[in-house]
Amino acid sequence: MIYKILVYGLCGGSLFLLTLLLLFNQPKANKGANLFLGICSFFLSSVFIQLLLESVTLLEPVVPLLYFLEFGRWAILPCFFVAINLYISPDQSPFKYFWHFIPTLILIALLPGGYVLPNFVIYTIRYFLYIQFLLYGIWTYVLLRKHRALLKNISADFHEVDLQWVLNIWWGILLLGVLSLIVRFTPSLSPLMDSFYLVGVLFFCYYALSQTAIYQLVDKEVAIIKEAVLCKDKERLTVEQVSFFKERLLNLMDRDKLYLDPTLTLPLLADKIGLSVHELSYVLNTGMDLNFYQFINGYRICYAKQLLRENTRNDYRIQEIFIRSGFNSKTTFYTAFKQEVGMTPKQYLQQQ
Repeated sequence: MIYKILVYGLCGGSLFLLTLLLLFNQPKANKGANLFLGICSFFLSSVFIQLLLESVTLLEPVVPLLYFLEFGRWAILPCFFVAINLYISPDQSPFKYFWHFIPTLILIALLPGGYVLPNFVIYTIRYFLYIQFLLYGIWTYVLLRKHRALLKNISADFHEVDLQWVLNIWWGILLLGVLSLIVRFTPSLSPLMDSFYLVGVLFFCYYALSQTAIYQLVDKEVAIIKEAVLCKDKERLTVEQVSFFKERLLNLMDRDKLYLDPTLTLPLLADKIGLSVHELSYVLNTGMDLNFYQFINGYRICYAKQLLRENTRNDYRIQEIFIRSGFNSKTTFYTAFKQEVGMTPKQYLQQQ
């Protein structure tokens, strides 16, 4: 019993502290999204506070509070979902997602006098959460998949801003949900699952605080880029213009080696060649059948292969090679290299 109280206290306290940090935007990034992630953390902490209160013996004075703490459960996943949308598109209004909170508002409206809830309401509260896990889980996966596809049209080195840490937070929340469901049907496993509760909470807290900025662009640029890369079918240039700017782009890349700049993005390259973001995206998609990620990293991999061929005396380490080739991330380098060459850089080096 003492161990259970200790675990619930640590989980609830950690999440409440995280709530304060996020609400005051201590990660110093993604302010609007962190507001909703902080609210999500608060409601999640209320779950563990409820479990803590249910574990102590003097329940009568806190029964009304226990019912009140139930209400936040339905808002956990909607808050997290709104946070994800704001991480992906910081310029949008959160009010468009108000309808996600309607179930929570209905629940509050159903509260009868005296805080005595009918059994069907109690069961609805407890099991609707798992339906939310399924629906929002699928929705979250689709959103993040689309986000990564968009990033490949914006940046050639996107692994630092691909929201993998958000996905890791989601795994932490999902772990808590699965454990809760297991304990509900097999109470005998509760002592074992309590330890995993703490692991899930630590997962949530660690990745929430280690987040990075989503875009290295201002909000208005994000909107322009999205419009450019999502409207591929609209003819923006003639065939002759596409051919002209394609040749101009290739000459510029060969002459100035712009791909060696690790900060190169779609807007920066568009400015260099004298095109709008829309037009450059159209040239890449139509004239070369490539996105920005594939185009830039193709050059970087060719340059890295050249360095590896010249590295017969091991003058360079792999880390130095990917930095000299214009990559910011070792993960991006290895992923792009294997996609392009069919083997890892180390395997390629061994063949030279």
